Amino acid sequence: MVSVLSRGVGFLAKSLAGLSCTQTTRCSSLPGALPALQCFTTRWFSKRHSLDDLPKRPLTSYFRFVGQQRPKLVKDYPQAKLPEISKMIALEWKGMSESARKPFVDAAHEEQLKYKDEIRKYKEKLSPLELELLKERKKRRLGKRKHMRHRRELTLLGRPKGPRNAYNIFMSEHYHDARGSSLTGKMKTLHEDWNRLPHSQKQMYIQLAQDDKIRYENEMKAWEEQMLEIGREDLIRRKSRKRFIRDSAEMHEAKSKKEPHNKSVGKVMKPAREGKKADKWENEE
Repeated sequence: MVSVLSRGVGFLAKSLAGLSCTQTTRCSSLPGALPALQCFTTRWFSKRHSLDDLPKRPLTSYFRFVGQQRPKLVKDYPQAKLPEISKMIALEWKGMSESARKPFVDAAHEEQLKYKDEIRKYKEKLSPLELELLKERKKRRLGKRKHMRHRRELTLLGRPKGPRNAYNIFMSEHYHDARGSSLTGKMKTLHEDWNRLPHSQKQMYIQLAQDDKIRYENEMKAWEEQMLEIGREDLIRRKSRKRFIRDSAEMHEAKSKKEPHNKSVGKVMKPAREGKKADKWENEE
């Protein structure tokens, strides 16, 4: 009975997790008893079920050091860009001794203990449905963070940029000359200009897109071969993995055909004794 109830709560939490706390639905727009339930759920979310008051996770020792040093470096080096300042802070933190880091480490540890106590008290006030919603929210946040780390890793490993389609090439060439003061206005006018473009002129961009696709496939093939050499088969596309397996099997088969099959396995071959012809060989057990 408890497991069935927990599964029901989990299903309801997943169904309601996508609802916005500020979204309002008019009951008159939907027939029957369903709109009353939806309006009640929306009001309950906005009044009771908001998870925005969740205690914030404290800063780590390094980011405490960053918060202290960044204003100083911005003042001392006004021409430096943010990545350069971040690199300077990272190098300074790396060269610090343990005693110099200790105030930041102790402060972070103290705040972490306080955060754990606050999160414990916060969860005690939540209902089972709210706990499931909190779990789903954390799951989505971790999934998004994992995706961002994966994209950052691919960028560091030099993965080729994907191919552009015909419309993207047209948009990049005409964006600066597009009408409109805002990004949305420029995108709208570009879309209208693309739709009015004759097919003969579109064909040029279609051909450029095909050439860019060939460029992408050639660069990806070379990049995936590098990933295979360094042991990162997990970054290789599925279709490329099948191609590598097929090429490896064909190479092995061709190599086995070239090598003569020696039936005298385990026997040592040595030249014939004196008195026999030099081109004859005998087996020694």
